[in-house]
Amino acid sequence: MHPVHATAEAAQEPRYPAPVSARRALAVAELLEVAPGGSVVDLGEGPAGLLLDAVALNACHGIGLVATEAAAAAARAVAEREGLAGRVEFRATPAASFAPPRRVDAVLCVGDLSRPASALEEAAAHCLGWLRVGGLLVYGEPFLRRPPAPVYRELLGSAGEALRTPGASARAVVAAGFELTLTAVLSETEWDAHESAAYRACLRQAALHADAGAAAALRERAERWYQGYWRHGRDTLGYALHAFRKPRHALHAV
Repeated sequence: MHPVHATAEAAQEPRYPAPVSARRALAVAELLEVAPGGSVVDLGEGPAGLLLDAVALNACHGIGLVATEAAAAAARAVAEREGLAGRVEFRATPAASFAPPRRVDAVLCVGDLSRPASALEEAAAHCLGWLRVGGLLVYGEPFLRRPPAPVYRELLGSAGEALRTPGASARAVVAAGFELTLTAVLSETEWDAHESAAYRACLRQAALHADAGAAAALRERAERWYQGYWRHGRDTLGYALHAFRKPRHALHAV
């Protein structure tokens, strides 16, 4: 679990990967510029909202790869509610065994990512093979702005060990054959809004909890995480979105 969700187990499932805001998600969907009738693949690293926005905005087809049939069913229900059931499909299929029927226009890989650089480069190679020349891979993940203070490293726990330093992931994707075209780092305001919303959601869940002991524990975890964020995390955690383009010479590499 990503550290920003450490106290939000009971909170409502978000529409976008934390801490991506609705405004930022719209900017990503607009960046894709998929022609009508084109297609977008989402590797399912986060909630399906970003894929649904991309399909709605670009009048294209979407394929979401998710971990389980239950996750696929939940995502289909959201697509149905938004009137997109006929234009997006969700499959419980690993990316390594997926093969699109034709070259796609964009691939989304935005979420709580913790794969090593070697595995990321392998995943990027799959995406390179799926994309048409000029197609985009949008990759987003949390990172460390600086080494965390010892007390905050303890609070992050094992989730913090997966966070990389700036640029490490981008280098791995470029090594797979992509060209980096854009990097956007989420602002502190976006992080603040996410952390505050997650904190309030946990307190609401605690207030509704039937077990007084469990409610107190949830409030304590929420308070510890929230105070830790303001004391240490705000200057330590970052989140970057990268856009990579498949160059023409990559035709000979796939």
